[in-house]
Amino acid sequence: MNPEQKVDEEEPAAPGAKPRPRDRREAARGQLRALVALLGQARERWAASPSLRRSFVFWAALGLLLGLASGLGAGIVGSRADLGLILALIWWMLTTAALFLGLGLAVSYPARRPLPGLGLPNGLTAVRAYMALPIILFATLPGQYLARDLFLCAAAPVALLDALDGWVARTFGPVSLLGRALDPIMDATFFSLAAVGCLWLGLAPLWLVLLVVVRYALPALGFLLLYPWLPRRPDMVATRFGKVNTFAGGVALAGSSLLVLGGMPTLVFDLVLGVILAATAAGQVVSLTRRTLTA
Repeated sequence: MNPEQKVDEEEPAAPGAKPRPRDRREAARGQLRALVALLGQARERWAASPSLRRSFVFWAALGLLLGLASGLGAGIVGSRADLGLILALIWWMLTTAALFLGLGLAVSYPARRPLPGLGLPNGLTAVRAYMALPIILFATLPGQYLARDLFLCAAAPVALLDALDGWVARTFGPVSLLGRALDPIMDATFFSLAAVGCLWLGLAPLWLVLLVVVRYALPALGFLLLYPWLPRRPDMVATRFGKVNTFAGGVALAGSSLLVLGGMPTLVFDLVLGVILAATAAGQVVSLTRRTLTA
């Protein structure tokens, strides 16, 4: 019996045991294979569907226009137009690459029929992602009052897209696997960056911002740590706790900002929303943990 056969016949690690180096390597290979498979599906859909290509180009072009306009505007006001354009362009490329990877998931749910395009709901979700970083650029502008005004005027309508894209999908369609995967990721991206912007501008206290950000960070960190033990890659979908938490997070950031701008006390409001955020975040972590471990 050669050494390789001995390795293959080793008993699997007991539940709760520290993963062996081979387990970690297999987990990394599994993640890479999943990424390659996703890319392969996206390329197949891209090649097979001219209408999907046109839809993708339209939303990517709209994202480029909005992102560059916001980045350039923030750069001009901050006397660094070149930096604003460069950051907006880099963010656009990263977001477009992520959107392309999801083309293989552009199928209806639950029927799983290929869609002719991304659809309005997924397009609105993509716009929310494209505008996430440019909005933060407004928060970093010199002059606190100007930065606050521009940040809130840009962030408020983009935040409303979180409710609009879901309503459009449920009311007019299409409900898709892509939307079910994209929505929680875009929620995490936009609201985490928006919370940091509110903290930077003094519109929300640190502990409230941490509640918003940690709610997204903990499930992602837990998934990475638990991946070697997972029987299969779990579905990335929103949960009821997650939806309530996202709504409460948006209300907390918006309400706290308005109270600060109006010169009114925020402690009671922040505490009430903080309790809701903490409770729903705990429910989200428990729900995702159960779903992941039993996937």
